[in-house]
Amino acid sequence: MKVLLIKPETVGIFAMTAQVDHEPLELEYLYTVLVSAGYEAVIYDRRHDFTSLRKKLREVKPDVVCMTGYITQEPLMKKLTARVKKYNPEIFVVLGGSHVEINYPNFYDSQADYLYHLSGLKNFARLMTYLAGDDKDLTLDDINGICYRKEGEWICNAKETESPADLPVPDRSYFYANVKRYGYLKFRPLALVKNSYSCPNACTFCYCTNRNGGAYRCRSVEHLVDEIATLDVPNVHITDDNFLVSREYLWEFIRLIKEKNIQKKFLIYGRADFIAENEDIMKELAAVGLSLVMVGLEATDDKELDSYNKHATVWHNEECVRILSENNIICAGLFIVHQEMNKKDFKDLYNWIAKRPIIPTVSVFTPMQGAANYKEYEKDLVTRDIRKQDLFHCILKPKHMSVTAFTMQYYKMSMKLALHNRKAELYKTIGIKDFLFVIKTLCIQFRRNFIF
Repeated sequence: MKVLLIKPETVGIFAMTAQVDHEPLELEYLYTVLVSAGYEAVIYDRRHDFTSLRKKLREVKPDVVCMTGYITQEPLMKKLTARVKKYNPEIFVVLGGSHVEINYPNFYDSQADYLYHLSGLKNFARLMTYLAGDDKDLTLDDINGICYRKEGEWICNAKETESPADLPVPDRSYFYANVKRYGYLKFRPLALVKNSYSCPNACTFCYCTNRNGGAYRCRSVEHLVDEIATLDVPNVHITDDNFLVSREYLWEFIRLIKEKNIQKKFLIYGRADFIAENEDIMKELAAVGLSLVMVGLEATDDKELDSYNKHATVWHNEECVRILSENNIICAGLFIVHQEMNKKDFKDLYNWIAKRPIIPTVSVFTPMQGAANYKEYEKDLVTRDIRKQDLFHCILKPKHMSVTAFTMQYYKMSMKLALHNRKAELYKTIGIKDFLFVIKTLCIQFRRNFIF
């Protein structure tokens, strides 16, 4: 059996830059599972492989197409699925990824044959065995975590709670063959390491906490460090939604990194309250290579932080910034602008960030489908276009200005912050080649609208 693994092209603002581009780790895991089972698999990363879909299908001649995607890629995934079916209706199409896992009913109107709504891969392997016909006793009813059609109606099998400890070590041959493509600003080349499912916290705006049925599961420290030791790159992004969970876990991570003499730079996500309350650990993490923390500071007001169920305060934010700065760890601060802000609020937020050693990313408050707060705000959405749930569009009516005026204030503040930090070490890789990349990307997008 031949399987084509598709990662759709990036949509939205990040399609215009090559400065933040991660390896297709999810496809590498699928590739590993398929090859281990004796099937032939081909990775088709449409962010970089500009071969048309028709040509790729003609070259590979797949029996099955598997495709992953994020929430903003839903229309594109449906479009590509329809094109696969138009080319050959006999090809089975399986859709998965974080958005399908959480919001699989959204794809009931697609031409997909199967929807995979689990974090792990055990049942994916079983589905592939079923499609290959290698186990005559296996039925679709036996495979948890899938949706499929039966007599014209969608059947949804039960979910399972899984652990990333069950994942295989990914075959990274595709990554190493294209290693120069992947990085995060100056950190390149950069590999990804999957270490956990879900998140132990419950921020209302984040739907990652609902993955794996809302059950947080993490690999052992030894398992994590053993994989890191095999990576032939200088930079590693541990992709946990929050890596800073347990003091005991982190002390063991530090010990093993030292014991194995691993010399790498690490990028992680973490919480401000943990950093503020664990200065000793942050100092030791910096000593073993921690170089950048993407930390959700979110706001500069305690009341606003409470509204996000952050269980953190402005004091935590201040201490977090100080500790990271004093240990030469880049603070990639994540902030939210919300629809109750006026012009002064935007100005105050800019001033607070600009006075501190922070490389900020500012998002617009977005109730994302699948997050805890979505139902609360669903009736107030000014657009149902799921492509605008990208954290860069205003999809709720602002209280003090129009949507257009709010958007202008947001982009004005974002541009001022970019100019303020233009000489930061993190941005030194940005140059004329990025302008040329934008032109190239626009041309490719235009071409793909007309070429199957």
